Amino acid sequence: MTRCVAFLVLTFGLCSYCWSATPIQLVTLDYPPYIVSKEGELSGVAVELVEAVFKELDVPISIQVLPWARALSNVQFGRADAIFTAFKNPEREQFADFSHQVLFTQNISLVARVNSNIRSDNFLTDDLSDMTICVVNRVSYGKRIDVLLAENRFKLVFKRNQTNECAHLVRTGRADVWVNNDFGARSIIASEGMEEVLDILSPPIEATPSYIAFSKLREHTWLRGRFDEVLEVMKQDGRYEAIIDGYFERLREQAAKEKG
Repeated sequence: MTRCVAFLVLTFGLCSYCWSATPIQLVTLDYPPYIVSKEGELSGVAVELVEAVFKELDVPISIQVLPWARALSNVQFGRADAIFTAFKNPEREQFADFSHQVLFTQNISLVARVNSNIRSDNFLTDDLSDMTICVVNRVSYGKRIDVLLAENRFKLVFKRNQTNECAHLVRTGRADVWVNNDFGARSIIASEGMEEVLDILSPPIEATPSYIAFSKLREHTWLRGRFDEVLEVMKQDGRYEAIIDGYFERLREQAAKEKG
């Protein structure tokens, strides 16, 4: 009997969102190609994936693009329901309920000027006391880079609100290196026309899983569980890869069309 009551409560909670006109409020940052905000239009492979999961759940959503620090703050203090794509760390787990299913495993790479002497294969163990680095404010780049930043191992750390600001700091020589998701760096370098100036170093310094995370103050544990269930099924039946492959195929087609 108790199980039946619990099932009915969960079902009613889910259906209440189906009937509600108030969407779940998601926040994120402009993070091409995962999240792309351009001229009032929102796109990106992570946007398409998240939209597909919530559509399967029949739960309406709204997505707001903010500077990353403000997006995190909105989730922390219950001004938003969830945030994506977020790396997991102990500080964030205090206020956010992370999905168990990984949205994307992101390669974290170093970006430097072409022909620089910086190497990624020994970067994490080198003496970095003369190195100037640019990162986005309150973005996590995985445990090892986060530790280096926390221990003040760099000569200078530029913290900016937008990823393209870091690209231009390295381009102009004010920063030696920029840390970013590999796909995101490729997208920004291409869109800003900096292919001959900036180089994404290989190998990546870390491969880090990213998630959707729900505000604990909004009490969405049940929704996080349902999100996990749907995402897992989408990975198993091929829809997950189809969304990713379809997005990048459209990007290739668009680039070819623009070239004439």
